[in-house]
Amino acid sequence: MRGEHCIAGASVLSAVAIVLLVFAHIGQIGSGALVNSIHMMEVNVAAYGNGYQGATNKSASGLYDSKNDKLGSEKGLRQYYRYGLYNACAYQKDGSGICNSSTFAYPAAPLSNIVSDTPSKFQTELKDIIKAITPSPTFQDDAYNRGMTRGGSAMIFCGSVLAAAALIFGIFKIRIFFLVAAICSGLGAFLLMIGAALWTAVIAKDNFVNIVKVKNGNSLGIIVHAGPSLYLVWVAFALVTLSCAPYVIACCTYRK
Repeated sequence: MRGEHCIAGASVLSAVAIVLLVFAHIGQIGSGALVNSIHMMEVNVAAYGNGYQGATNKSASGLYDSKNDKLGSEKGLRQYYRYGLYNACAYQKDGSGICNSSTFAYPAAPLSNIVSDTPSKFQTELKDIIKAITPSPTFQDDAYNRGMTRGGSAMIFCGSVLAAAALIFGIFKIRIFFLVAAICSGLGAFLLMIGAALWTAVIAKDNFVNIVKVKNGNSLGIIVHAGPSLYLVWVAFALVTLSCAPYVIACCTYRK
């Protein structure tokens, strides 16, 4: 009975982890009410207009878009940019928004996205303000951000597949399948950890801009922080890790 109890516990842990991962995966696949608040990272530029005025002594009129125009068309900034594993969306203060096309392991490059939305008359000042920040934050390093987030998202996808495989193999009451389930859960947990760590590193480095001040002492107005999806992945990692031991015990004690 010990083996069956272990499998029951491992199955529950794996099932809960998969449910959490499903929510992490569907974040930002659209701008609907179910998924618009689920994201790996958010870049809040709602206060950047004030920061721009403080840095340049120029009006920020026309800096923001109010019509949800296509992203990257230089029609104006949106207040919130949110990044998921496969997509990025931008939102107005009223909650309306628009997303770009979905891509496997979406590479997040916040500064590039912001610049591509900024009307051309504001772009030079934006680039100059960001370049003037000392020490130079990785926020302006598009290659670093793209590489790390793409790699992290790919790792999370592979880890999620392995976690699901562990649950499936654990259903069959055969010792060799329990061994396969243990291997899948162990590898899945490792990949989830690496993927979450890569995203965490990006956010930790990029959020240096949160404390940047412009020349009048006001905040630059660009705030980077982690979203719910990142925490879901970390919790799923813990659950998948915990499920590994019961699969191993079941493999050693089950008699079939």
